[in-house]
Amino acid sequence: MQRNLVTILTLLLIGAGVWFAARNRPADFADAVATPEDAIQAMLDASRRGDARAYLDCFTDAMRPQLDATRQQMSEARFREYLTESQAPVMGVATTRLPDARPGLARCEVEFILRDKNQRQTVELKKDGGRWRIEAMSQAVYAKPPIPYGTKVFEEPKTNALSSRVSSKVKG
Repeated sequence: MQRNLVTILTLLLIGAGVWFAARNRPADFADAVATPEDAIQAMLDASRRGDARAYLDCFTDAMRPQLDATRQQMSEARFREYLTESQAPVMGVATTRLPDARPGLARCEVEFILRDKNQRQTVELKKDGGRWRIEAMSQAVYAKPPIPYGTKVFEEPKTNALSSRVSSKVKG
């Protein structure tokens, strides 16, 4: 049960990040999964919308039974709420395709940018019935970024009252 909950939480965090990165995509994007990256985006979009059915449809038969069992244990309404809530802390998402092992299979590294940490996961996808679906996900690895999200890059120079008056008299 706890492992399923960790898997769902991880998937939800991925969903949140992708939503921030591509929130202007059409709502029916889940139907157009021509690439592995599209499949990840579709899963994240479904999570953001709280669409449990579309979310579960993004996974192959290898993962779907675990996720469906968790949904049944939580109740449908709580599962939808959990899907949408999981995206709140995500500030952004980066997806990088890793070298493909075999035709019809793909691996992507997905990094979620959170306010105080980053999360990385490897997502394995499989072409299933003409569309890409998520077959497996690695355990999330967290890292504290050297510069926290939201840190100002440049600071405004501090001026004191005397230098402001001198400056204005020199100009005038």
